[in-house]
Amino acid sequence: MKDLWILEILVFLFLLLPLIRPFFNVLRPFDGLTWLSPISLALMICLFPAYGFRLECIPLLIYTTVVNIKIFFTHITGWNNAVLSYFHTRKWTPPPIAALVIMVIVTGIAVYFSPDMDTRLVTDRVRTVSLLDEQRQMHFSVRIYETEQEESRGLILVIPPLFDSFQAVDKICAEIRKNGFVAASFSRENLPLKERIALLTALKSGTALEKANQTGRYWEQERLDDIEFVFSHINDVIQGGRQTPVFAVGYGAGGSALISAVSSSVFIAAHPSLKAIAAIESRLWSFFYHEEEPVEIPEDIPWFSKMRLKVSAWFKSRQPKKINRRTDAPVMQKPALFLAPDTITRAKERDGIYISLLHTLHASDAAPAVLIAGQGMRLPDYSDYPAVQPLYSALSMGAGKHLRMRKSCIINTAACITGFASLFMDEDAQEGKGFQTGMGENVYVEKNQAWNSSDFRVY
Repeated sequence: MKDLWILEILVFLFLLLPLIRPFFNVLRPFDGLTWLSPISLALMICLFPAYGFRLECIPLLIYTTVVNIKIFFTHITGWNNAVLSYFHTRKWTPPPIAALVIMVIVTGIAVYFSPDMDTRLVTDRVRTVSLLDEQRQMHFSVRIYETEQEESRGLILVIPPLFDSFQAVDKICAEIRKNGFVAASFSRENLPLKERIALLTALKSGTALEKANQTGRYWEQERLDDIEFVFSHINDVIQGGRQTPVFAVGYGAGGSALISAVSSSVFIAAHPSLKAIAAIESRLWSFFYHEEEPVEIPEDIPWFSKMRLKVSAWFKSRQPKKINRRTDAPVMQKPALFLAPDTITRAKERDGIYISLLHTLHASDAAPAVLIAGQGMRLPDYSDYPAVQPLYSALSMGAGKHLRMRKSCIINTAACITGFASLFMDEDAQEGKGFQTGMGENVYVEKNQAWNSSDFRVY
């Protein structure tokens, strides 16, 4: 987005000229340069409605705001004339290096992490359908990405992340249809700020603390209800009455909900067109829970000892409750692809937040399942974020060196999804056929027993 770069550089110049004006005789006569700072603030404020929330522009916005506040108070207190007269009496004074360095840094962050592709939603051969879940009184907006071919290879339904909804997978869906599949995604009501914060807490502590885990379990159930509702309209609304095979992809809680769905014989029987699933960065919060441990107070002890034990138990009950139990891993009845960041190779992560995912991978002996983690791939890298919000990806933690791939992340993720889907959706797919992960040579692959016993290959 070169227009965004131009705007950011223009803001930089508008801030730079008033800053260096007192130190250059050629600029001192131009009193109007003072107004460039308020104009730069106005440009930064207008940038967000025009381009959406841009995290990389926040430092530049803060710097611009501080500069304008300083200018405002300087003018109303009459300090400005004293400062200018001081500089007029001197031939040269060292410029405010600190302010200049900060300005260069925040502008550099804004420019470097600006997207290098169009962030607007794809509109070519995309139709939108509105659905109403009358039972929950919830509106859904479904975006369907049609292929150029009259006959598609099937439908790939993408359950998007709770954050940003289908805007976080728009480019992924557009890339999927290039491989001959119809892609579809949906959105529901936006999350309020309070629920966004609670969901972030669940991502961080959902496998360790009960309160955060309850939030995660709630959203897994919500996503499961969303999936059941959308699946009930796949043939008549999304596919226009056509009967084609379906491959479902779920992000976060959506992926966990898909795992629960394909572990249910009732869901499998109700939706025979579903051939396989993919779960991306799914934590399976419903795998964990907290069980209260009863406090036993002996009767044959002095009353003050009983009181001490009761007081101690009361204080303990007020502390955050920790996860201390796990349920049996769900047994999936459909093939599954798991995509995870490269941190899953660490022992601490494998025994912590990803233990439920790994147990599920190896518990499903009836259906082939494979886990893939690309080297340098981080939490948001399997969505549109590396291309449209690069700073989110850069700030995420990873095991290996982060790869600044941006657009190639979208291409590789879509290739991995469609490659896996082809194994189970194409009628001519044969045993011995494999799929390319698209994640490079150093990709981490872990397969279950059912996959190892088949002839399918990963390369």
